[in-house]
Amino acid sequence: MIYRFTAEVVSVEEDDDCVVVGLADDAAMPSRHLILQNAKAYDEQDRHLQMDHVHLEIGGGSESCYGGLEQVSLLGDVLALSLSAETRGRLGITEGIEILLATRDHRERLQQALEQICAAEKIPFIQSMPGDNAE
Repeated sequence: MIYRFTAEVVSVEEDDDCVVVGLADDAAMPSRHLILQNAKAYDEQDRHLQMDHVHLEIGGGSESCYGGLEQVSLLGDVLALSLSAETRGRLGITEGIEILLATRDHRERLQQALEQICAAEKIPFIQSMPGDNAE
């Protein structure tokens, strides 16, 4: 089963230490969400604990986890994440993640944050703007 929802809320936060991307189906009482968090630098303890990769959390998943993000695509209004089998198992899903963006609020910032995370983690990132495929 693919973890799928429509994101009514998109949040991108960045500070000196990390980039955090959050998407949720509702601002007040989300039942489905995705949070991606990526540190800008890792220390020896992070590496020892295998916490030196992007952190993923979904609402309703078994647990959050580090790593296993294999590809990210932001095509039009659809964000899709391909995950390793181990990561899917830890998150309690059998396929990837697909999120329809109901709002274009923060879309440019979302794209920039995803590019930044993927570049830091050497993860393929595929993108197109809404309407790029229109005839």
